[in-house]
Order: sequence, then structure tokens, then C-alpha cells
Amino acid sequence: MSRKSVIFVDAGFLLATGGLRVTGNSLRSAFSVQYKNLVDGIQEFVSERDSRDLLRMYWYDAAKDGVFSDEHKRIGLLPGVKVRLGRMSYNGEQKGVDLKLGLDLVGVARNRSADVAYLLSGDDDLAEAVEAAQDLGMKVVLLGIENQGHRLGVTAVAEHLALQVDDIATLPQSLLDRCFAKSAPVAGVAVQAAAPADVSVSSNGAGHAPGTRPVPGPGVLPAFSPAGSEAGAAAASGAEAAGAPAGAEPADDSVSAAASPAGSPGRPVPTPGPRRVPQDLRPVPPAGMVRREPVYSTATGAPAAQSPWFDLVESAEAVAVSLADNWHGSVSQRELNELLAERPLLPPTIDRVLIKDCAAKIGEAKTDLQDIRKAIRAAFWRRLDELV
Repeated sequence: MSRKSVIFVDAGFLLATGGLRVTGNSLRSAFSVQYKNLVDGIQEFVSERDSRDLLRMYWYDAAKDGVFSDEHKRIGLLPGVKVRLGRMSYNGEQKGVDLKLGLDLVGVARNRSADVAYLLSGDDDLAEAVEAAQDLGMKVVLLGIENQGHRLGVTAVAEHLALQVDDIATLPQSLLDRCFAKSAPVAGVAVQAAAPADVSVSSNGAGHAPGTRPVPGPGVLPAFSPAGSEAGAAAASGAEAAGAPAGAEPADDSVSAAASPAGSPGRPVPTPGPRRVPQDLRPVPPAGMVRREPVYSTATGAPAAQSPWFDLVESAEAVAVSLADNWHGSVSQRELNELLAERPLLPPTIDRVLIKDCAAKIGEAKTDLQDIRKAIRAAFWRRLDELV
């Protein structure tokens, strides 16, 4: 067997760990990475520990349709680095990444291309591949991110994987601090305060710049008019001329004449109005804080007792607030408009990051509870409302 070492990097694991450290969440758009410094730092750490020549570093990540992005091309052009891509599903999940890594690990061991592998990952699914490589005579060392507060001494590593490897080496947290940074806010993300003088007004009363998509307010669905904006405006003008207040609902089940194009016969299509939401008259909590509700009472008329879930929900909601802050600061106005227009639904990519980061904070089993998932999604929307 060749006396060489090889490094296998699960980029999803590494980037999520670094992102959580510098921003509090793993949303990739919320942080930037100095990839050359990161790759050099890992290789230098291995060379200081191991005198063997380095065969290469394998970098595993996912991309849409498995096609190299500009970021992946920059990494692939670094000396001694080979990028291997899986696919990214519609909801942001990686497909085929662990399989590629496991097959390559066993393949290098079978071909005797290296006798020591350094594995930077925390995924339990790789445990069987580690055992297979060991059976072929390869030594496997787990590279983890130092975490003295964890019983294993590393961050976010499955215990079963840690038990299968031959040794664990911890990369210093200072490496992540040097290579990861919080992304600068994207210019042009508007705060919905006062509308400029030349903005038009949408059917729900929200101002928006000409040619842009209106942003619905909290709890309001954007009005839909198949006949176009001109017909919708005409219908609104007609309602005001008839003495009806702006936004008032019709007295019966009739539909607006603007719902059908002018001069075209056929059944008109109803135009939904704004959704009615009861006004919340309670004081608004300070920015970054969420309102707490008593869960149960010890006795009739007695003070409300704090639920044992209070601390758990509070920790989960803190993850949601952090994600909302970082997401809002890293997107364009168009992306913000599209998110608000789909309310209360969250895009699968954001929802997945929210649940994954919550699992890292409070544990996967607890994150699976529907009450927790509802709480973090609601906290995300509350914080976004404060920001916009």
C-alpha cells in the first residue's frame, strides 16, 4: 500500500458548521468563505500531523443538476483539490453526496492509493464505508471541529461514526474564524416605511415602485385580477365613486366586472379581497424578542405557571430569529417580495435550514415535534415582520 494520505471533505457539513459559528445559522447566503485559506488550513493541519505525502483532497458538495457553479470551479482549480458533486433537490436537500464519498473512500482503500484517510464529516451514514475501508487495510481518522463543551470534543458528529473511526483529530476553531465571515447586507433591500412620491398603490393599499411586485402586509393576501392592473384600478375607482370605502367587501356574492376582459363573454372570475385578521392590541415586544404566552394555570385565578417547554421553545425561536436576520440582510428586494407574497408558506430551502439549525440547537428528536416546528416558523415570520 502506498504511504500516502488522502482527505475527504463533506462540504455541506463543514460550511454549515462554519456558518453556525459566525452567523448563528447555516444559510449559505448569510456568510462568505475564503476557500483557499480554508483548504490550505486543512491541508497544513494534516501535514503537521502526518509526514506522508498528500494524495489529494476530495471536496464533496451538491449543485443543481450536478453542474459546477462558479464557486465550485474556483475550488476545483485549487492545487491538489478534486471537486465531486451530487445533486440538489428542489427543497435544498443533497442527493448522492454521501454515496459518492463512501464509494471513493472504499475505492481508494481497495486500490491501495493511500493508507490513511482523513474524513471531515459528521454523518452517521458514512460509518459502514469507514468499516469497509478499514477491512481493506486503511486507517481512517475523523477530522472534527473542536468543541470542548461536547462529550466527544467535536461539533455535530454522530456518535456511531465517532466509534467506528481509528482516531479523532480536532481542527482549531480559529481556522473557521479566519475563513468565515458574515455576508454584508445586500443593497436595495427596502424597509417598508414611507412610500416615495412616485410610487403606485396596490389593491391592498401598500405602496410599491412602478414595475415592481407589491409587498403584502402581515396577514394580507395580495389581490388577484386576471384582467390586469388597469381593470383592477377601474374597479377600485368605481367602488369609490359608488360611495363604498376602499377595500370594502361586496354586499352579496357578486363579482367585479373587471374580472373578465372587456368585451369578452363568459363567466366572470371572482377577485379575492384582503384577508381579515383580528387586530392584536397587546404591546409590541422589543426587536429580537418574542411574546411569551402562559401555557397553563396552576388553579383558577392563580398566576400562570411556566411550561416545562418554555426554555426549549425559547432556544428554538432564537434560531428562527437569527435566520430571519441573516436571510433578510442577504437577499434582494425581489426575493423579499416573492417570500412575502407566498406567506404563510416558507420556501423549502429556508424551511429546511430552519429545521436543521433547530435540530443542531435542541436535538433532532425534539425538533421533530410539530409544536416546535410551528413555533420556529411563527417566530421567523414575526421577526421578518419587524424587519420589513
